[in-house]
Amino acid sequence: MTRALLPAALLCALLLGGCGPREEADLTGRVLFTANGSLDAQADRRDRVGGGLREVVWESRPPLPARRVTVRYDSTARPLNWAMQVTGPDFTAESLAGEGARPVRTPAGEGLRPGGGRLTDVLILKTPGGLRLLTRGYAAQEEAALLPAFR
Repeated sequence: MTRALLPAALLCALLLGGCGPREEADLTGRVLFTANGSLDAQADRRDRVGGGLREVVWESRPPLPARRVTVRYDSTARPLNWAMQVTGPDFTAESLAGEGARPVRTPAGEGLRPGGGRLTDVLILKTPGGLRLLTRGYAAQEEAALLPAFR
């Protein structure tokens, strides 16, 4: 009888082991959740900035490991058209862009284009105080001078 209980106990332990706390989403996932509006309810400010653009700001509890996060987006096409300013990040442009990222020079400064993955249509620019991320759609609509970096 005890031989029959051992496999059942192991199965139970394996199943219950999967019920523990989940690991926090990876950095890329957090960036995309933040950009797409999943975390707007936790923002300190939500404003209209004109021209169909809106802005969301986190200062007291930023959704990313940073001092401050600001997302500016087109309210009619947010997943495709956003820009994010990350002030004082605890991560680098290189760690966010991942392997295979290629360096680019733009009128706004040096940056990286991720080589693939979920950030494939995002430009990551290094700024004096942190990082600026923007989609191809945002560049096309708001900052056409940055479009060559997406080629």
